[in-house]
Amino acid sequence: MVAKGAQVVGISVDDVATQRRFREEHGLPFPLLSDAGGEVARRYAGTIPLLGLAWRATFVIDQDGTVKQIITGSAAIDPAGAITSCPVH
Repeated sequence: MVAKGAQVVGISVDDVATQRRFREEHGLPFPLLSDAGGEVARRYAGTIPLLGLAWRATFVIDQDGTVKQIITGSAAIDPAGAITSCPVH
């Protein structure tokens, strides 16, 4: 993603220890941030009623902080849509 001028960051409502294990198990090359209180999930992707789990979403945010694209649901698992939304530098 460096060639596209992008930074990938994962955010989850899981705690830091769970995130660390997940990152190591899957060999993720990007940082994971903990939203243990669910504030980011509530503000952006929302949560699943009654379960309190966050909906899966991918956000493409430009250098000015403007959200350029939001990909939700199962499509958010595949990074292709987000990658093509990043400008080529």
